[in-house]
Amino acid sequence: MAEYNVEAIVVRVKAFGEADRLVHLLTREAGKLRVVARGARRPKSRFTPAMQLFTHCQVQCYRGRTLDGVRQVQILESFRALREDLERMAHATYACEMADELVLERQPAEAVFSLLLELLRTLASPDSVPGPALAAFQLQLLALSGFRPELGQCVACGSPVTGAHVRLSPAEGGILCERCAAGAGPVLRVARGALEAMRFLQGAGVGRAGVLRLQEGLWEQVRRAIEEFVEFRLERRLRSRAFLDPGWRS
Repeated sequence: MAEYNVEAIVVRVKAFGEADRLVHLLTREAGKLRVVARGARRPKSRFTPAMQLFTHCQVQCYRGRTLDGVRQVQILESFRALREDLERMAHATYACEMADELVLERQPAEAVFSLLLELLRTLASPDSVPGPALAAFQLQLLALSGFRPELGQCVACGSPVTGAHVRLSPAEGGILCERCAAGAGPVLRVARGALEAMRFLQGAGVGRAGVLRLQEGLWEQVRRAIEEFVEFRLERRLRSRAFLDPGWRS
């Protein structure tokens, strides 16, 4: 029976059969994998500690006829602290669900793996600020999936966008000047400060995002704008979004 090893992050877990778990792994080597951990729902199973959401682990898998299975698991980082803090758990759960949705099965996605691991490590630090870290993660994951919002100039005509407020269009893929916005569909109007914050988050490392400080009103605009882009890309709202409302704490 063919076997292989992957470095993985557990991004989704659900019951499978009477005692098993179906686990979605985001791997460094092979993108997303769906594998079965036999007996993982039994209290004394050797897989139970490792096959939990957020766990960073080394996994030995074997090929199956329909689904591959888990042979052995070594925990590298458990991220237990994330499961014990409701706010940080909500942010990490959202990030895992977003990655699970955007990464295709068995398509290499090392950059996404590294980005998610950086976010989990950041969120696990008690000194980190969850909201900005997740916002940076979202913008950068959108870019890695081929949907990087254009925030530097009008996405339609390429002209500079001036004024105290700017217009964002997920359908067009970025900001619009006043003239182009007039002929577009629904647009989101945000303050210049919110746009500047999004530009910073788009290029900043996830671990550095927490240095950004904004008033609550501006953070709400940033949060809403990023969500509009995510939902347009996915064509639906993520289930874990409900745990973050009414807004991310900053």
